Amino acid sequence: MDRDTHTLMEPLFKYANRTPFNIAPERGQALADEIFKTARWKLTAMDGKANFHAYPQEAKVSATHAGLASLWCLSFVAYHLTDIASRRQRSADRSEQHIDIGESCALLRLGEYLAYARSLFRGDREWPEPLQLPDVNAPFDSEAGRVNNVFFGALAWVLLHEIGHVHLKHEQFIPADQRVRQEFVADDFATRWILDRSGQGLQREFRILIVCVALAWLFLNEEAIGKGADHPPAFLRFQEAVAHFDMGERSPALENASYLFMAIFDSETEPPAFDTPLQVFEWVKDRLDKLFPR
Repeated sequence: MDRDTHTLMEPLFKYANRTPFNIAPERGQALADEIFKTARWKLTAMDGKANFHAYPQEAKVSATHAGLASLWCLSFVAYHLTDIASRRQRSADRSEQHIDIGESCALLRLGEYLAYARSLFRGDREWPEPLQLPDVNAPFDSEAGRVNNVFFGALAWVLLHEIGHVHLKHEQFIPADQRVRQEFVADDFATRWILDRSGQGLQREFRILIVCVALAWLFLNEEAIGKGADHPPAFLRFQEAVAHFDMGERSPALENASYLFMAIFDSETEPPAFDTPLQVFEWVKDRLDKLFPR
């Protein structure tokens, strides 16, 4: 089987245009009537290094196959990291303060998925031989199906960001500082669209987790190729987005997001003992601020 990103991601891309509707079904009609209206919006896939882009004048959003592959690999890592860590946390002796998931991560080759995801920001390349291939037909309740669920959720945030650019008629050929402001506005559009009417139950927990996966992808991008003059630093985008989370002290989403950010970006640092997931998440925010200087 061909292992190029075009071949592997095209089956997943066929479902991409539904993700902004599926992530917030309570706003599906508003998305159709107020955002898309009667315009002939286009979502296209193209070759090239990992990226997503909006073309406001053409009412078009594009994704590269490498961008989809990079986000899928991160989603694979995110699902397995949170699954392993939460299982270990539930089974750990109460006297344990640090949960070691290194052996499980090595067995699943999570570091290799991350390395491939990072490399795609620098240029498209074939899927490495040892890594599991995406399966768009995987049963929903299987591990592969759950990975796809995380991927499509994170993809929804990324696409809603680009949709925000188009809907708000953002401009491309303006000074860099104005483009930076537009990026914050598009982030805000995506985050609010997903969270504002999600309630306070499991749906909100899941949505916050997938927003964190999308934000982790921004950090991964900055880690791979550095900061750009026309985009805000990843930490500032993260800081703005999490201000909308509004979660309780014992939020599973904040707990799982903390595992995710620590394992990917700060695996050598052992966190202090905390009483609640919210306290851990606040500590992780401080660590990310130090790791990704503005």
